[in-house]
Amino acid sequence: MPNLKDLVIIGDGFAAAVMAVHLLRRGIPRSSITVIGPGELGKGSAYNCASPFFRLNVREDLPIVFSEDPLHFARWAQQNINDAQAKTEAGYFYRRQDFGRYVSELITHESEPYQLEQIKAKVLSLSGTENNWQLELDNQSTLIAKQVIIAAGNPSPTWSCKVIHHQSASANSRSIENPWTGYFLEDIDAQENIILLGGGLTALDAINALEGRKHQGAIYVIGPRAIFPPAQALWQKQGQPVWPQKVSPATIVRFMRNYLPSAPTNSPEWQSAWEELRPNLNSLWQQFSPHQKKSLFKRLGWLWSLYRFRASPQTIAAYERLKEKNQIQFVTGRAKEIQCSASKVTAFLENGIEVNGDRILNCTGVAPDHLLHQLIESRLAIADPLSHSIAVDQNFRVLHLLGGQWNSLWMIGPGTMGSLGDVIAASAIAKQAEQLALELVQGV
Repeated sequence: MPNLKDLVIIGDGFAAAVMAVHLLRRGIPRSSITVIGPGELGKGSAYNCASPFFRLNVREDLPIVFSEDPLHFARWAQQNINDAQAKTEAGYFYRRQDFGRYVSELITHESEPYQLEQIKAKVLSLSGTENNWQLELDNQSTLIAKQVIIAAGNPSPTWSCKVIHHQSASANSRSIENPWTGYFLEDIDAQENIILLGGGLTALDAINALEGRKHQGAIYVIGPRAIFPPAQALWQKQGQPVWPQKVSPATIVRFMRNYLPSAPTNSPEWQSAWEELRPNLNSLWQQFSPHQKKSLFKRLGWLWSLYRFRASPQTIAAYERLKEKNQIQFVTGRAKEIQCSASKVTAFLENGIEVNGDRILNCTGVAPDHLLHQLIESRLAIADPLSHSIAVDQNFRVLHLLGGQWNSLWMIGPGTMGSLGDVIAASAIAKQAEQLALELVQGV
């Protein structure tokens, strides 16, 4: 059969890379693995950064790729990274581009002396059935795979509202849909007034980069709340919470409130308690019904995102410096339309406020994954309880409409959050890859 592949990994970022690394370490032959993704394997959207101001938001001992060697990255960083700005009182927070280099070297090391096969394309659709999956690619080719692992990570951002460009090349350049790479910085004049649509870590990355380039213009941050995530502190887990035997969404919220100390959220005391709560939350989440998961996410989702995704100390320090100069202004609301002309950008908010600037950056977060949506539409998968992704079981097998699961189609990475809980961090994704690689080897 033409273009028949044994095992296809969909994705080119961290999740796909660590999946390949753990398969190779478990003895799966390099010749059996094909990766499909348009970018350099291991870097994807998160670590393919041109800007040196985009940093990891966790200290050096936390990105754990190998459970038996948790300080592997920390040692590599000491030997291979020259970054005088990485050290803070809370630990070392390295540049994202350097972490991408680390992941790329892991792939090179495990696949030597030959390169792992990678097809530089995007998967447009996935169809078929058990052990006979058909993948349509954007390079107009078709592949057949016996086994498929979806490890596509987070899709690049897309605008969350309507964007109108009045006819001119300069109007198009005034809106930056995907700021993750940092290439936009080269075109920004220091006197421009910048609009940041969104108030999370992406907005903080942009602020850190602008401040690092001595930006003089105003920066307007549009978001539902006038607050940024706190800076990481030098937290250490001190104890283990004793959860109630019977839990519901309401009891989890009450227990967390009672467990967290009345201390600032940027203090080691508060963050230590928060991190002590996290290890049990996934097992509790997986016990809940879809209705209970929706209820808990509705009550706790925004707060979880605010304090789970804390920022690097360098990034918060840059924000504080611009704040002291009165260059930062929060504008509370949600955008309904953006208009770009040759001379300015205007964001029209749902509450009637208009925000004018010279350029706007889309910092609203990840976009919907079209491949996962296609799987739901074609009835090969079902939506997860939060309707954010497709559903998987505890062994990462994709669930289908008939109430069962595929035995040759899996998914790991951020897309499994609705089914399995907190799997956003690099170490959590790497742990999934490690577990799935072991399962595949044992099933051979």
